[in-house]
Amino acid sequence: MLIHQFLNACTESCEVSSNTQPTLGDYQERFQDLFESLKLESTLQELSLYDFQIDLSCPGEDLAKAFEQNPLLPGAILTEQGQFKGKVSRQLFLRIISRPYARELFLCAPLSRLYTYIETDVLVFPSNTLIVKAASRCLQRPPELLTEPLVVKFDREVYKLLDVHQLLVAQAQLHKLATHLIKQQADLLSQAKRALDDELEKGRQIQRDFLPTEIPQLPNLEIATCFYPARQVAGDFYDAFMLPGDYLGLVIADVCDKGVGAALFMALFRSLMRIFSGQTNLYGLSIVTDDEDSCCDVDALDAPVLAQINALKAVELTNNYITQNHAQMGMFATLFFGVLNPATNSLAYINAGHEPLFVVNSQGVKQSLKPTGPAVGMIPDMKFKIHQVQLEPGDILIGYTDGVTEARAPKGEFFTLQRLLSLLEQPTSSVSDLLERIKTNLFTHINNAAQFDDITMLAVQWLPQTR
Repeated sequence: MLIHQFLNACTESCEVSSNTQPTLGDYQERFQDLFESLKLESTLQELSLYDFQIDLSCPGEDLAKAFEQNPLLPGAILTEQGQFKGKVSRQLFLRIISRPYARELFLCAPLSRLYTYIETDVLVFPSNTLIVKAASRCLQRPPELLTEPLVVKFDREVYKLLDVHQLLVAQAQLHKLATHLIKQQADLLSQAKRALDDELEKGRQIQRDFLPTEIPQLPNLEIATCFYPARQVAGDFYDAFMLPGDYLGLVIADVCDKGVGAALFMALFRSLMRIFSGQTNLYGLSIVTDDEDSCCDVDALDAPVLAQINALKAVELTNNYITQNHAQMGMFATLFFGVLNPATNSLAYINAGHEPLFVVNSQGVKQSLKPTGPAVGMIPDMKFKIHQVQLEPGDILIGYTDGVTEARAPKGEFFTLQRLLSLLEQPTSSVSDLLERIKTNLFTHINNAAQFDDITMLAVQWLPQTR
């Protein structure tokens, strides 16, 4: 704290603190060291405070001499019989004294007479008040009071003065410190973001590896896909793989939620479907049985084929595995799993809560493959109905996720199922052309809006035999 030399020649009733007066160089050096030591949580008691007090019974000339001998003194604490009464600032005192006849009226009279003319609202802060809080409150005062010093109260009724200039310089120092800390934190966040982006990029590459790198090539069948994640990793997936007996497995699915959690469950769902549909076992769940009624509801099949039924049991087994081992996560997936017999193009399928798939021919939409059961991972021991559809030469089976129909334009309008159906009604030469037409219209609709959800499509066509 700065200590000042004050008047020694005062009457006994005019008590003035007496200390050594610093030089201007000492003042600047002390302040510089003080400001550099400040922290964001620093309080008023850490600043240099002035403890000059004078009793209201003292003549005004004593205060004038104090200000003359101590050019840094911003004001004085006024007391009456040892009790705090208020304060007077140097600026206000000198302005009053400079008026005509003021010296004659006030310098030889007790300060109590002057105080009746200069008494103003006093801003008093506890000594543990944060500097930033005090500075903010100080700047809310009326303009004519902005330069008035503040009063800082300590325990045991001790009052000291704080120069507003010092308070604002301290606030500026804290602002500088906060800016520096924010920059440090921003740099750390940038480093963390780069590291996270690197990890997410690795995750994206790993997830890409879970999607089929090669689509099975079968005579008279053409398969086309598209996959556009909304983020670096996605919850959507598609799959096309060969099953025992030369059957073709087709999957399109959408795991609830987005981001890393959905991506991890996407990998789990995809792996379980492949494992169980290949007639192996996992954690005691097995589909090696040949009992058609042991799993799934097959009543809807006209001519049930055992191999197709066994592969489709993967949906129920995957559902049981998720509900038994990960129910606490609340994760589920809408999923379509179809098993196609390439020799006859008979498709047996389960639609577990997924968007309807469509069978399209040259005349437009021929058939809709609606859900046959709930989403996978929601209800333990769920029986999923198996349905069957017969594809004809030229027919196209197309599946999609809700990221297609719910894609948003810049103003928020959805792409909608109706718009998708209008595109499916138009003649097409191939599945590749059909997906390209949908993508062109879809991304034109999205334009420069942020992609809200993953976009995934899978299409299969039974090509007419050529001679």
